Order: sequence, then structure tokens, then C-alpha cells
Amino acid sequence: MALTAFPLVAAFLTTDPLLVSGLMAVRYLPWLLLGALAGAVVDRVDRVAAMRVSGAVRAGTMGVLALLLATGSANIWALYAAMFTVMTCETVYDSAARAHLPALVGRGRLDAANSRLEGGRVLAEDCAGAPAAGLLFGVAALLPIAAGGLAFLLSAVLLIGIPATARRADLPGRGGAVPEARPAGAARGPVPSADVGPDAGPGAGTPRRGLVRAVAADTAVGFRFILGDRVQAGLAVYGTGCSIGFQTASAVLVLYAQQILGVPAHLYGFFLASAALGALAGALAAAPLGRRIPKAVLISGGFALVGAAVAGMGLVASAAAAAVLWALMGFANSVGNVLALGVLQTITPDRLLGRVQGARRTLGWGLAPVGALLGGLLGRIDLALPLVVGGSLVMAMPLLFSWAIVGAVRRAGL
Repeated sequence: MALTAFPLVAAFLTTDPLLVSGLMAVRYLPWLLLGALAGAVVDRVDRVAAMRVSGAVRAGTMGVLALLLATGSANIWALYAAMFTVMTCETVYDSAARAHLPALVGRGRLDAANSRLEGGRVLAEDCAGAPAAGLLFGVAALLPIAAGGLAFLLSAVLLIGIPATARRADLPGRGGAVPEARPAGAARGPVPSADVGPDAGPGAGTPRRGLVRAVAADTAVGFRFILGDRVQAGLAVYGTGCSIGFQTASAVLVLYAQQILGVPAHLYGFFLASAALGALAGALAAAPLGRRIPKAVLISGGFALVGAAVAGMGLVASAAAAAVLWALMGFANSVGNVLALGVLQTITPDRLLGRVQGARRTLGWGLAPVGALLGGLLGRIDLALPLVVGGSLVMAMPLLFSWAIVGAVRRAGL
């Protein structure tokens, strides 16, 4: 609801494409500033507790924003501040969630587990939350914000049922920990610092160093692991390019949908939900497809199709045709993401998952504001340009970095 309502509120407060795209830039700015730090933190604390605290803070932030809207005190800057706070919590929540998953399931079940998580996210966030936000916005702008805050609070409560301790070793027949050894001949990344030994993990500390210095050192470990390895570095640049391209395309999508496609504000959530239907189908199909088709082909082809569908949206003037392309984008993106996640989780040592995940997000999502602001500038010229330019950039990335995708899949032995 938040990710649908925020752009709608922005379009209600201003029609300037650059200011609207600024909201999307703020959405990803925390990943640039804090993503790697959040990854280091979640490797040192109870990951599930970190997720619960993040949910509670997001709930409070949404409540304050709803109050501002109710009293007529909200402006675009207050919206920016709320988005920044919510997404700062997201850096902690997302890093913790992705790092904790391999502690609960075995290597052979990662694709299925990631598919279920992605399917659940799509159902709750896109199929239910997005349309509900649009309908509630049609009644009053504060309603989807307040409802989103309650949903964040509910998520924090539900997380009480998630085990905080790694239990993979206790799951018979579900595999052991992800091995840190690489296949013969594979490039080897730098060895982690002495402060992060084999027994380091959530809650581990370094008594001889201050906490801030220790966390900074851990953050550097994540970057060294990625940038010191050719395949990992290639994947990082690939992800960064895709992220910039997609944010260029989606920065002013709310304005394109309303002004060019003629989608009413209260139906904007339903328009977005077309991608959710495609993504849900992709989440369900990812694991079976991965058993029948080489994963490198599915990952590369999936993201190339994402770019083609997004660019195509900028060339149509029909809301129905755009919705079909948006659904196709959702399907391809879901398949590519689910399978890529399993590969990345497999080739990353378990004790480094939080730090490496944070570093990847900092390099990828952290530069997304560049794409969002570019989309805003292009939107001032023509609202279709961000879609065409951004989609073309996404489409080019798998072609340029297919070698990194193939190398990662081979290294994972999948």
C-alpha cells in the first residue's frame, strides 16, 4: 500500500515530473547511504529481532504521515522524509530476511523457498496492497497511508513466529550449510578479516575494537568479497545497470498512467497489479523452469524480456496493452530474480550473507536515484521517454554481462 500510495500522494501534491521522480530517488537513497552498513549490522544481531524493530518503526512513520495528511499539513518534503525513513528500515529488514533464509532451508530447497517468498510478497503487496491503496486513495489520501502503517505493525507481530536461530543442521534430508569452497579454477575473493572468523555470525562481537569500527570493518568485508572477484564484480555492475534502467522507466509511471494512458487515480493500483499477476505466475514457474532449462538462459532471457516489455510500454497509448506488457515484465522479472537469488545465496558463504547482500544492494539499488532523476528529466520532455530509454538499458545488461551470469551459475553447480 505504501509503494502505491506514496506516488499517488506525490502526484496529488505536484505535477512536476522531476519532483515526482525525486520521490523515487529518495526511495532508493537509503540503499546508497546505509545499505552496506545495514548488511554488516544484521550479521551481528538477531536478524529476526532486527526485522521486528524495522516493522515497528515503519508503522510509526506511516502513522505520523497519515496525521499530517489528515490535518492538511503534508507537503512533498514531508513525503520525502517519510519515504526515506520507511526505506531506511527496509535496508535492515530486507538484508536480514534474505540473509536468514538459508539458515532455515537447505541448499537444494533455496529455489522453492525463494519462489514461495516471492509469491507471498506478490500476493500481499501487489495483488492485494496495490489495488486496495488505489481504492482507499479514491476515498481519502490518508487512508492507504494509515492502513499501510497498520500492516507494517501486523508484520512485526507475525515475525514473532519465525525462529531466530539457524536450524538447517537440524532439518533431516534438507542439506547442510552452504560450502565456502569454490570449484577448482574459480576466482577466489579476498579472505575476510581476522575479526570475522569461522564462528562469527549474528551477535558476534569484537571486544578489542569499538563497535562502530568493527561494523565499518565488516562493511568493507562485503565490498572486498564482491569487488575482489571477477564474477561477483560483473554481477554487481550488471545489477546496477538494471536498477538504474528500471528506475529511469518507472520514475514517473504514475504520471504516464494518468496523463497518457488515462488511468484514474483510484484504479492505478489495479494497473500496477497486472505486473503482480505476472510476477505471481513467474514465482510459481521459476523452480520448475529451472529444473528443465539452463538457469543462465532463464536469468539472462528473463531480464532481457523485462527491458523489452518496459520499453514497449512507452510505445503504446492503450492502458490495456500497457497492462499486458507490465504483466509480462512482472513474469520475466520474477523468474529471473528467483533463480538469480538462489545462485547468489549458494556462492556466498553463510556467515557473510548479510554483509555481501548489503554491499550488492548498495552498488545496485544505491545508484537507482540516478535513474529516477534521469527519468524525471526525460519526463519533462516526454512522459514516454523514461520507459523507452530505461527499458532499453535493462535489455542491454544481460547481453553485456552474460559471461558473469554463466560464471556464477557454473560456480554454484546448478
